[in-house]
Amino acid sequence: MYWVTGILGLALIVAPYVLGYSTDTNALWTSIVLGVVVVVASLIEAWDKARWEYWVAGLAGVLAVIAPFILGFSALTAALWTSIIVGAILVILSGYEVFFARSMTQ
Repeated sequence: MYWVTGILGLALIVAPYVLGYSTDTNALWTSIVLGVVVVVASLIEAWDKARWEYWVAGLAGVLAVIAPFILGFSALTAALWTSIIVGAILVILSGYEVFFARSMTQ
């Protein structure tokens, strides 16, 4: 499942440029930084097969969901919904991997 989170991380990185909100500094850097964190966590998961990386990806997802409201870019519709949707998917996938997939493999 790490490849799905990696793709979501890449989506966060390219979204400001593709969806046109790269002019807003808060939205741009939030998306890039959280995307890089998710991609790096996914690459580590691919290499190491540990489980803590999903905690990091889940935390990044939570931060992506709340960031538009805390950092003040909730008026940018594309940035708001990209952040909320990708963040929510990250939380759901990471939560599944941490709480359900682990118990199924043990």
